[in-house]
Amino acid sequence: MERPKFKVVIVGGSVSGLTLANMLEKLNIDYVVLESYKTIAPQVGASIGLQANGFRILDQLGCADTLLGLVDAPLDTQFLRDSEGEEIVKFEGFSKILENR
Repeated sequence: MERPKFKVVIVGGSVSGLTLANMLEKLNIDYVVLESYKTIAPQVGASIGLQANGFRILDQLGCADTLLGLVDAPLDTQFLRDSEGEEIVKFEGFSKILENR
């Protein structure tokens, strides 16, 4: 018996939504991405930060190098702060740490 056809609805064109869309595309599964902005990457003053585990997934999907090529200024210093805004930890050379991981 043939399996019923279905469509996956992805709400939001975020990093996770677009990653899911990429995986579904590779598996030839029908999907639609619902996004409130007219373009997927509007210039709204926001940025996207990915950690090593996120890049690992994007690398497995074959799109990490393409995304890295779009980076204007890689993050080199990262701060972790407490609820009062006081610095807990400071990571120097963060982009190199991320690349090594």
